Amino acid sequence: MTRTPPLAVACALLFAAAAARAESIDWDAVHAHDVIEVLTVDSDGAPRETKVWVAALEGRGYVRTNDSRWYQNLVRDPNAAIRFGDVERTVHASVVRDPALRARVDARFAEKYPLSMKVAGWFGRSGGKNCVELRAR
Repeated sequence: MTRTPPLAVACALLFAAAAARAESIDWDAVHAHDVIEVLTVDSDGAPRETKVWVAALEGRGYVRTNDSRWYQNLVRDPNAAIRFGDVERTVHASVVRDPALRARVDARFAEKYPLSMKVAGWFGRSGGKNCVELRAR
């Protein structure tokens, strides 16, 4: 059995993501999903598919995390893809640094996932110290 090298798989993932229609993303449709997948590439070239919560605010998409591998992937290369349902779109990620925007995003997550956020709060977790805005590319 021939094994496909990780770099070849990563390249295939990137080409597939690039082939996804480069059109605007209906963030309200994305918001309707409880979980989406963020598609990134690890530093060793291996593809990474990560299921995350997502929230839409003012026509944009947001995800949150701690210092996860997929977050480090987005910092290293902000070009990625998302998958929701049977739809895949390419995105550009940027870290949210504005405290006022971060507070509005956190409120949106609390509105969408009220019980989960309450339970996470019991353990001192607020949904992640990093907030990332996703835009269609």
